[in-house]
Amino acid sequence: MGLTYGMHMKRYHYTVLAVAVLLFLAVPPAAAKKKITMPTARAVYHNNQGVGFLNKNELDRAELEFKTAIELSPDYVEAYNNLGVVYKLKGQLDRAAAQFRKAIKLDKNYAAAYSHLGAVYLAQNRVDDAIKVIKKGLKKDSRLADSHYNLGLAYLEKTRVSKKRDYVQLAEKSLVTATELDPNLTHAHLMLAEIYEDKGDYERAAIRYRLALGDKPRSVENWLKLGHLYLKTHEPHKAQNCFLKALEINPASPDAHMELGLFYVKEKRYPEAVNEFKSVVTLRNTDELAWFRLGTVYFSMGKYHEAEKALAKAKEVNPTFADASFNLGLTMLKQGKKLAARKEWEHTIIIDPKHARALYNLGNLYQEEGLTDEAAKMHCRFITAAGNSFPSEVEVTKRLLKAKGVKCPR
Repeated sequence: MGLTYGMHMKRYHYTVLAVAVLLFLAVPPAAAKKKITMPTARAVYHNNQGVGFLNKNELDRAELEFKTAIELSPDYVEAYNNLGVVYKLKGQLDRAAAQFRKAIKLDKNYAAAYSHLGAVYLAQNRVDDAIKVIKKGLKKDSRLADSHYNLGLAYLEKTRVSKKRDYVQLAEKSLVTATELDPNLTHAHLMLAEIYEDKGDYERAAIRYRLALGDKPRSVENWLKLGHLYLKTHEPHKAQNCFLKALEINPASPDAHMELGLFYVKEKRYPEAVNEFKSVVTLRNTDELAWFRLGTVYFSMGKYHEAEKALAKAKEVNPTFADASFNLGLTMLKQGKKLAARKEWEHTIIIDPKHARALYNLGNLYQEEGLTDEAAKMHCRFITAAGNSFPSEVEVTKRLLKAKGVKCPR
């Protein structure tokens, strides 16, 4: 038997990111299925040594062992296949493909090599070639879970490239088959969970996330994903438990603190949210979103001085963060600093000329200051930028402009 692997995408509409490897030792010559020429016992020994090194991610040593096995037995199909996996893990895709093609040339029925070759094509963005070669391998052996898994990923990539949702159904079918053949394919469960979540089938998505967590119970990322799902199904306490579980696994995870903080914001438990966002900026001081959210929560609590400092930090980290500048303007206004608020909102529309809320507030501020022409310009820009948003404010602004006899340019 050869060494097999699959490839994992973080979300199904993204490109392939990682590789999952399932390892199998070759059997001694006496029990091996005959291919071209039976490998010698010593060749089998070196192949198996290579698999052992590969298990420990010692790729250079594994490569040497597989090459030694091939030197001893030049028709050793499994050794070519395994050497291809080494090159794939090293990112040497052309060399990997050459080894898989060599294995197929030696034994056209060696199904695993087709799956591996398809995975290489997928990594090279040759999606149609990947689908074609993996399906060819499945005709040789339809019981290889990794082949169905890689085919599912190829269909998902085809969805992303073609924008045709029909391929999602094909991907789902392939991934379901993969998990039927091998229930321990964690990444397949995750991909199915994301497909079901995207379809709104939250119950089945939760089941698949749970299956993935059964295989990797200490995955912080997967606990956070399940927590997000529970927020969608309006089960906040289950979501909280997931976020707390993630922090139990890794108390130093800024992402887990961030998600728990957002949960507390939704529940209007602001002091607890503040503590979580403070943890994030302690662990990741340049996280502009954490500073922004900390400032926004302080604002909601009426702690405008603290809000000002946090939002100023978010703006310092990212000077083009329009919403940070806008909210900073609000904190200034709440503290009676109208000129400072005006400067922040003027900065906001420099960053984002269509920032509707900043345009609206600037128009009103200019109006209060007697700057009627500037106010009219801002209000006209607000109406255009708002579109179908802020209908009440748009209606009030239109009435104001009509009363002043102002016609906005079209």
